[in-house]
Amino acid sequence: MEPNTKLYYDTNEVAEMVGCEPSALRFWEKKFPQLNPKRDSRNRRRYTERDIEIIRKIMNQRDKQGRTIKGTREQLRRKEEAQLLIQRLLRVRKFLTDIQEVL
Repeated sequence: MEPNTKLYYDTNEVAEMVGCEPSALRFWEKKFPQLNPKRDSRNRRRYTERDIEIIRKIMNQRDKQGRTIKGTREQLRRKEEAQLLIQRLLRVRKFLTDIQEVL
């Protein structure tokens, strides 16, 4: 199976993909509520593409932008809130255009 077709990745695979230690992934899981990999029946972490994307964002904030863990956590939280706000506004816009068509 090709890497892009997998649904879940284990800790060592993800660590190799992003270029960090598995212990860093476990540490970040405790510090970032956005990073919450699923667990299998043997309690092993199973990361999705979304989890890997979050890990890459964390690494980018930390390495390239020089943010602290607290600063990175705040930045990720703000981005999530902004995305939710955009989704809400799009729903309101659709609702208003539907009303306009009816009138």
